[in-house]
Amino acid sequence: MQDFNISPVQKSKSLTNELAESLRDEILSGKLKRGEKLPSSKTIEEQAGVSRSVVREAVAQLRAHGLVESRQGAGVFVTGNNPQKAFVIDCVEYESIHNAINILQLRMAVETEIAAKSAVLRSEEQLAEIKRCMVEMEGAIAQDLESADEDLNFHLAIAESSGNPYFSRFIKYIGSAVVPGRSLVTAEMNATERETFFNSIQDEHRDITRAIELGSAEMASAAMKAHLGASVKRHESVAKKYAAVKA
Repeated sequence: MQDFNISPVQKSKSLTNELAESLRDEILSGKLKRGEKLPSSKTIEEQAGVSRSVVREAVAQLRAHGLVESRQGAGVFVTGNNPQKAFVIDCVEYESIHNAINILQLRMAVETEIAAKSAVLRSEEQLAEIKRCMVEMEGAIAQDLESADEDLNFHLAIAESSGNPYFSRFIKYIGSAVVPGRSLVTAEMNATERETFFNSIQDEHRDITRAIELGSAEMASAAMKAHLGASVKRHESVAKKYAAVKA
């Protein structure tokens, strides 16, 4: 790999889009070649002058365009320099509270079926993985961390136990919507409010896990619908506050 050099992003622009564009240029120009590992998140953070969450969102955007792929325990690797022309939700769309609500409704339509399939088809090992992801999220909440990665892993574990690989691919793709949408809701919260917010989500996760463990497709689907429906309401509440401030 040639010397990696990303310029600091312009604060007047979307940090995520600006960084994603810079990384895309490195790939399309051939500086980052197919099969090469992307520099570490810390390296990109330092060179671009952005936070870890911005790096994560920018990489998710590249992944959605088929330019990189994540390999568990190994990092993020360049897959090619021909962006896929397919269904795409750009990260900038997540920055709108109304778009975040629309994406949650899309997730609800798909993930209720995912949960139902998981309840019927999951193995004991897959159930253990779902529970492990819950424990990891509890640890992140206890440390007042963002917990978006842990939340995504929980939903991905359910998808991977559904018996349909396309469900897993969908969650990996749409998962990048979790972070920006959540930050819109938690931005003005204090520590106590954040703890209450995340504990509510975790209670909903427990209901989903319990239904999957019981093997009830109907209960699992209903629990997932309740969880994502509650997320929609949380976002709608924030949207109303924004509207009241502007009025």
